[in-house]
This record gives sequence, structure tokens and C-alpha cells, in this order.
Amino acid sequence: MAGGAPREVPVMGNGDGMDVTSHVDDQLIQLFIVTAAIIGAVLTTIFSLSHGIFEVFPFLYILPIILVVYFYPRHGVIFSLGISLVYIGLVYCYGLSNPMLIAISTGWFAIFIMVGVVMSSFATRLHNQRKKIKRVLENAQDGIFCFELRSMRLQEINPRCARMLHYEREDLLGKAITMIWTNDAERAEFLSSIKKGQSPFLKEVVLRTKDGTARQYLISAILATSNLVFCSAIDLTHQKIADDEIWQTLEALERQVVERTAHLEKINEQLKAEILERRRIESTLLQQEHRGDERRQPQ
Repeated sequence: MAGGAPREVPVMGNGDGMDVTSHVDDQLIQLFIVTAAIIGAVLTTIFSLSHGIFEVFPFLYILPIILVVYFYPRHGVIFSLGISLVYIGLVYCYGLSNPMLIAISTGWFAIFIMVGVVMSSFATRLHNQRKKIKRVLENAQDGIFCFELRSMRLQEINPRCARMLHYEREDLLGKAITMIWTNDAERAEFLSSIKKGQSPFLKEVVLRTKDGTARQYLISAILATSNLVFCSAIDLTHQKIADDEIWQTLEALERQVVERTAHLEKINEQLKAEILERRRIESTLLQQEHRGDERRQPQ
């Protein structure tokens, strides 16, 4: 508006903007697929009933039910009831004069609802289990990540692991694992052991943080599927530093003990030499005194 103050536009980070856009695109694609399946089933039903073809079109309603249960598990039952009513309504409109068709369609009506209820129940349970697993991963104190063997790309990483590597979680999702695991020989040995079936497999590896710092981790890995490796990472860097400091302290103490022992041995040798010298001098003096006494004796 002319003369008005400019409106403030909220600024969103590049990563967040890409995530939101991708999420919206996925929702639009899912909605388009479901809508196309519904329209296809309805139009095929109208065409089939209008031309006396009664054997095929009921099966077409199973596809949109499966799609909705997969994309929107919480709404599977309601959608199954709604599309079943659409199906039976079309049959009554176009095939009311055929009692056999009405009877069969009523059976299909019940089947559609039953399929929707059963599939929605399983999908909801699976969805809840995924949410629980996701919460566990997000709240885990250990770093957890998984990657594909073929593509070598990170499929999942929990916030704890991303923070340990000084990354944001979104910065690593979908990226090649070589981004954080740069030692080719070490990585090849690790993957070879995993492919041979050594699971669970423990190995100390070196991963790189965002600023390029090398940090040591203890990786526990299992082959979850034929192509997916699930890993748990524990940062050993501070422990290694503490161990190194302890070893340095012990080595310093051992060196001081050796030096002190050598110094004491040197002092001991000096004392022995002084004692021997004093005894020699005392012996010499005693001999001289004895000779003097012999000379003073009268002959």
C-alpha cells in the first residue's frame, strides 16, 4: 500500500523452508493419488452398470481404501464407510432392477467396511509404534543413525548424534555417510564385517565433526535389513583424553621415580666412597701412631 509501512515478512531458514515445501508437495501428491483412485472407481462403476458389466468394478474400490489407510491411517474407517456408501448408492441408482446385483453389492459393501476397519487398525497400531520408536530415538542419550549399504546415505539420525557431530539433524539426512566418516580403509573394514554377518558388531572409529575435528566413537552396529545398517555411537573422545592424561601422569611419575632412584643410588655410592676413604685415613693414622709408640720405647 502506497505510503504505508512495509510489512515484515517472516524469514525462514533454508533447511526449514525446504522441509516445509517438501512436506506440502508430498501431501499434494498423496491427495492427487487418492482422488484419482476414487474418481477412477466411481466412473468405472457408472460405465460398468450402464453397460451391464457387473464383475469387475467392485474390486476397484479396494485400491482407494488401501491408499487412504496407508496415507491417513486415522481416517481409514470413516473413508471406508463413505466410499462404501458411494458404491452402494451407485448400485441402487443404476442397478435397482437387478436383485442379484443388489444382493452381491450389499455383500461387497460389508467387505469394504471390514477391510477398512482391519487395515486401519493395523496401520494405526504400526503408526503408534513408529511414534514410540521415534520418541525413543529422539530422547536417547547415545547417538543413533542408520544408513543404506548400497547408496551409503544416512536414512535416519537422532538429534543427539547430530549434536555430537556439531550438525543439525536436517543437515545430515539423505547425505552420504562419507561426509562424517572420511577414513575409507576403516569404513571398508567395518562394512565388510557387517556384510559377513558379524552382528552386533563393535568397533572404535573416527568420525569428523562439522568443523573437521576428528573424534573417536565406539560404534555398535547391526544389519537391520539386507540393505539397512543400524548404528549406535558413544563418544570416547573425552575418555580417551582422560586416559591419555592418566598415562602421561603415570609415565611422568615413573620417570621421576627412576630419576630419584638413580639420584639416591649416586648419593649412596658417594657415601660408600667417603666411608671407605675415612676408614683408609683412620687406618693410616693408627699405623703411624703405632710406629711412633714403637720408636719411643727404650732400647
